[in-house]
Amino acid sequence: MRWRSARTLGACACDQCLQCGSIGRGVVLAKDLQRTGIADQALAPMLDPRQPRLFRIRRLRPTRELLLDRGGIDFAHEAADVLHLPPTRFVTGELACGSNRVGEAFRQVQQREAGRRELEQAFAKVLQRKHGVFSLRFGQHNFGSGHRGDLRRVVALRCLLSLPPGCFVGSSHRRISNAEVFAIITDPSAAPPNLLNPTLAAVPMQVSSNRFPLSAEALSDVADRVMREAKAGGATAAEAEVSQAFGQSVTVRKADVETIAYNRDKGIGVTVYVGARRGHASTADFAADAIKYTVDKALTIARFTGDDACAGLADPQLLAREWRDLDLHHAWNLSVEQAIELGRECEAAALAVDPRITNSEGASVSLHEAHFVYCNSNGFSGGYASSRHSIYCSVIAEEDDAMQREDWYTSARSADDLESAIDVGRKAGERTVRRLAARKLTTLECPVLFEAPMATGLVGHFVSAVSGGSLYRKSSFLLDSLGAQVFRPGITIREEPHLLRGQASAPFDDEGVATQPRDVVLDGVVQGYFLGSYSARKLGLKSTANAGGNHNLVVSHGDDDLEALLVKMGRGLLVTELLGHGINPVTGDYSRGAAGYWVEGGQVAYPVEEITIAGNLAHMYRDIVAIGNDVDRRGSRQCGSMLIGAMTVAGN
Repeated sequence: MRWRSARTLGACACDQCLQCGSIGRGVVLAKDLQRTGIADQALAPMLDPRQPRLFRIRRLRPTRELLLDRGGIDFAHEAADVLHLPPTRFVTGELACGSNRVGEAFRQVQQREAGRRELEQAFAKVLQRKHGVFSLRFGQHNFGSGHRGDLRRVVALRCLLSLPPGCFVGSSHRRISNAEVFAIITDPSAAPPNLLNPTLAAVPMQVSSNRFPLSAEALSDVADRVMREAKAGGATAAEAEVSQAFGQSVTVRKADVETIAYNRDKGIGVTVYVGARRGHASTADFAADAIKYTVDKALTIARFTGDDACAGLADPQLLAREWRDLDLHHAWNLSVEQAIELGRECEAAALAVDPRITNSEGASVSLHEAHFVYCNSNGFSGGYASSRHSIYCSVIAEEDDAMQREDWYTSARSADDLESAIDVGRKAGERTVRRLAARKLTTLECPVLFEAPMATGLVGHFVSAVSGGSLYRKSSFLLDSLGAQVFRPGITIREEPHLLRGQASAPFDDEGVATQPRDVVLDGVVQGYFLGSYSARKLGLKSTANAGGNHNLVVSHGDDDLEALLVKMGRGLLVTELLGHGINPVTGDYSRGAAGYWVEGGQVAYPVEEITIAGNLAHMYRDIVAIGNDVDRRGSRQCGSMLIGAMTVAGN
């Protein structure tokens, strides 16, 4: 059947707002929406079951590109001479437009595109005179991204009748990171009468019940294909990671929905070795020809790089052979409506703390789930699913023409382990009000107490200083510190990679090396570094299973809580916020902007701001007086509040 007057209605998601498309000719494919995935995901879970029924297109030829206002619509392909479709059929794909109503958006387009007005009006009349072969129902949902304080809506088409054999429905699951957005009208008489003036109804927008588009077996098959291609191409060794992830984030500000974002990502990273030469390439396309092309590029890179005796896969004797489930994946079946309600509860709890809280930076509710498989030519293959969910709130208080902001958040593998939205909002509000009427300090030297979330940063500076990259490049103030007394006696830092639901738990590292619990610091003495295979070879040591970073670091602590530490400090500075990045990793010099509270007689006297604290990390570690039991477990480094004996505080 030859195409008769094929017309396309398309829509593309833009960076700041979603624009509605105009009527043109061809099949519209949106530009790559890598790591945003708004238009391509709205209907993807619903359309997946229809994927196997594809029509055959004998050939596609590129055509022109049309720019529509701020949003680009790519006319990337136009249907060829023959399509195996019934003569009257309206094939819907994933359609997203970003105005409150389709009619309003089209009127805006008509005003900006005066030259096309008559064509669009004529086409609209044709559509309105005819009835569709099957029913369409439009749904309006608060989904999309917009400017602050401005709710953008996305209208999604939903196909309610099953499509006959030979019909094609687009989904980003077929071609990774490409958003296929189209509505093909093979005959104008097939269009429904309410296309341009739809009746809007609620469309629930939530994560697919299938969780991931590809099964673990499918990911393993892709990884095996990469290995076969690498071997066929002449690689002496190879490794690959195949991953998929999705997430949803909702932000509410002053009770209005500010942004709703939904992302779905997939990717392949392949590293090949030709002798002692290494090449790496990546792709987001899982098609067989794309995999072969990516492997070929990695091999080309390897052949043009110099020999590196330390390059290569991890030692086979260190690879993980079996591991237990660490309970890292917990699905959160949270609809957008539920996320909006949580965000409103969180923000309302913050605003209710004190009437001086007059503004809000918003409350966000996010969920993220991922799944990966890693394999290498030494026979290792393994992977697992994981999740990370969070609730965040930040508000602004005002008094005497001075404003202060503070925030709070909760993060966990499972939604059951999150603090309640109301508690998060209340803490954010209380922390904000306490900072009102802040003062400046005169320059002095005094004890400094780092609140637990700030103390974890001090642990992070230690990790960076004893990591392989810093050590073999000799860019660390802790060179040759293995076996040296770095912290005061009594302090222990233990790596616990197998904590159930741990934020940084893993049975193996990014190279497949089995993780093991160990003491990194024991009684203040450094017992080990953080090494991957490459840095270990550079230093003449063995990998510590830290390719990709540290695992759960647990810092020993005493019995004192924050209040008891204030009493122990007596007079000094409590730091609750740090600004800037004034750390010299080579010398250990430390200088950062700070805010917090001045303490007198073991009690908070008043808030302070616009100060700078300075010292040297090597001295600070040895000068730790006490670590509290108020441990912050929201990240990969678990530490309580940390009291340093003396630092320079610069103010007026």
